[in-house]
Amino acid sequence: MKVFSVLLLALLVLAASEAQPTADFVDNRPTMLTGIEFSLNFGLIYPPAPQLSEETSTLYMRAVWKDEILGESSQPVFDGDSLVLSGSLSGLKLPNSGNQDVTVLLSYNEDFSAATENVYTVWVIVGGITVIPPLVTVFMAMLTREVLWALFAGIWCCAMIVYQGNVLTAFLRTLDTYLIESLGNIDHAFVIMFSWFLSGMIAVVSKSGGAHGIADVLIRVIRRKRGAMMTVFFLGFVIFFDDYANTLILGGTMRPITDSYFVSREKFAFLVDATTAPIASIAPISSWIGFELGLIQAELDVLAAAGEPVPTSAYDVFLKTIPSRYYPIFMLVFSFMMILSMREFGPMLHAERRAQFEHKLMSDSASVEQTVIDHSLEPDEDVPRRWWNAAVPILATFIVVLVGLILTGVDGAKANGEPQTAANIFGNGDSYSSILWGSFVGSIVIWLMCRFQYIEDGHFVNQWAYWIKFKSHPTARPILTMKESLESWIGGVKSLTTPVLVLIMAWAIGTAVRDSGADNFFSSALSSDSLDYRAIPTLTFIISGVISFATGTSWGTMSIMFPIVVSASWFASDGDDNILVLTISAILAGAVFGDHATAISDTTILSAMSSKCDLTHHVITQMPYALAVAVLSILIGYLPAGFAWEAWIGLVIGIFLVIAMVLLLGVRVDHPKFKEDFLSITTEFIKVKIFRRDPTPKQEVPDFVLEREYKDIFTRNFWTKETFADFFLCRHDENVKDFENFDVENSNSSSNDANDLKESIDGAGIPDSTMENAIPEEAVPLTADLPEQVHAE
Repeated sequence: MKVFSVLLLALLVLAASEAQPTADFVDNRPTMLTGIEFSLNFGLIYPPAPQLSEETSTLYMRAVWKDEILGESSQPVFDGDSLVLSGSLSGLKLPNSGNQDVTVLLSYNEDFSAATENVYTVWVIVGGITVIPPLVTVFMAMLTREVLWALFAGIWCCAMIVYQGNVLTAFLRTLDTYLIESLGNIDHAFVIMFSWFLSGMIAVVSKSGGAHGIADVLIRVIRRKRGAMMTVFFLGFVIFFDDYANTLILGGTMRPITDSYFVSREKFAFLVDATTAPIASIAPISSWIGFELGLIQAELDVLAAAGEPVPTSAYDVFLKTIPSRYYPIFMLVFSFMMILSMREFGPMLHAERRAQFEHKLMSDSASVEQTVIDHSLEPDEDVPRRWWNAAVPILATFIVVLVGLILTGVDGAKANGEPQTAANIFGNGDSYSSILWGSFVGSIVIWLMCRFQYIEDGHFVNQWAYWIKFKSHPTARPILTMKESLESWIGGVKSLTTPVLVLIMAWAIGTAVRDSGADNFFSSALSSDSLDYRAIPTLTFIISGVISFATGTSWGTMSIMFPIVVSASWFASDGDDNILVLTISAILAGAVFGDHATAISDTTILSAMSSKCDLTHHVITQMPYALAVAVLSILIGYLPAGFAWEAWIGLVIGIFLVIAMVLLLGVRVDHPKFKEDFLSITTEFIKVKIFRRDPTPKQEVPDFVLEREYKDIFTRNFWTKETFADFFLCRHDENVKDFENFDVENSNSSSNDANDLKESIDGAGIPDSTMENAIPEEAVPLTADLPEQVHAE
């Protein structure tokens, strides 16, 4: 009987032990960092336990490593009538690297008697190792000038950290895990699809002559040199939807016009470059929007999965970043004021004086490389350039996107029990679906417009007059058949092959970087006592600019920076929405700055190519402008926005300071004494006094410049009603060109065809009557020769 009692007691003890739940470890990071807190998540598996009570049952949890308690916690067994099926232990730290076994004890007893032991092996590394993949990515981008190779190398490097140095396993997981999972995400599929649809629509718009048609409408208002530059500037806003389309259309269409008014090629290339990425990056609908939304949404999803109360709509966050996109906005204001005031500084001042008074569009040292630009999506010669073939499909896209956002936003706000305010409606709107619907509808609209507009010998034909009689015009044809529209549309989709691959790899490297623990490392560094979290946006802008400058890719920079900095800024600021938005804005703006300033950026190269400007000269003349605006973006934008005031205050103050900077640093191109600006004086002093180089030859002031009355905003004679109005309305720019002294031999001319300029203007789709009104009688004849590069296509 005694033996039986002992056995029964042992069975009861065993049963009590087995009644404790066990842990099934899930959704844990594959890599932890030494000395940095981490969490262990696990599912709970309950055996039959009739003794549990909803009122009193509590589960106690403890993490132990080598007899050292890392952390402990407790939670109710029941949530209402249901068992709690998951648990978590946070705030754990491990001092050693390598594979470390952590034991999680689970018990209903506070003293952990009869607890189950659940062992989880943690892979721990030193935090500094996580910096290697981003550095490898940047180095590979600089070495190869190819962002795809750089991103792949970065993913592979992260995978080697995650898979404990196994090179082959890391390579295989890069392909079959990171890249495939990146492609298979439904949100990512949305981004790829509407990016394809938008690009296809833009291609058909270009092929139909619509983009050139919009350019032609604005060209008709040109009267003087300043008007020509203003037209280039505002066309950048009209062709806002794609930076590549903007660059190629502006360069190819406006170059003959700006040449005829002796706008230097350096200035023209700057205007083209300054209205590409700065506009496309902040436009609510553009070829950039999908990429930017994809990166923003990926980081919001990561923070939401961690239980953080972040916004759910990437589009809402995107719109909130616009007031703090200081660099793109300041650059646009800067460009406008430079044109309006006819001021320049630095190397651009000398380039403009050379073109305006020596009639040399390019420097004597320029070496313009003959390049071939793909004209497969250019409209046929007999296709009329009409503005409505661009305006109507783009307007249709806008309307569908707006209606889609409102309808889905209303439903979302109702489902969340939120009031029907504009902020709540747009915040809850399904931007992905709306852009998808809008881009597809826009594609259908331009297809139908091209199919049902008939042309003959370069003119439209009223085909409907024949159709109502059940006849067809004997020789007229549609602008594009449905087959031709589809081919152009597919051509536009093909043009996104590389960007889509970059996007997929950007998503993949984001996941890989987080798996390697880099975000935790940077978060820990940014949240250290030595760094004020309010400085994060400023540092982010600077770092993004440096990476973009070094790699030549704004998109690649964004893909590198987002997974590293966004989550870190959220945790470092203890969930500050303002810092989150400013950090995202700083990444996007900093990437544009670096892309704008570097010589290896695709948009910089395309701007020089389409403008037929020497690339080196384009970069040298543009660099001071980009740096000046970037410094202002830091000092008036991100630094005080993080510490002192709201983002919009910095925007307003910054705009006024940009205007002041232009007026104070810039010097009128037609100054009667050819006054030098402060930057040019300083540069010349360093060149001569420090580097012992020969001084730059002084530009000679033409006699007519000395003889005429000089009017400027700082002179008294400017502030008359007539002069003031003429200046700001760009109505009169007397003596802008010394036509009487024009010398073809010294105008960089090398063409053998005296009618090349005339043919170039005709090729741009500009009527002769327009040019007759645009160029006064004393202007250089249209038969004058311009450089061979002007018309070398």
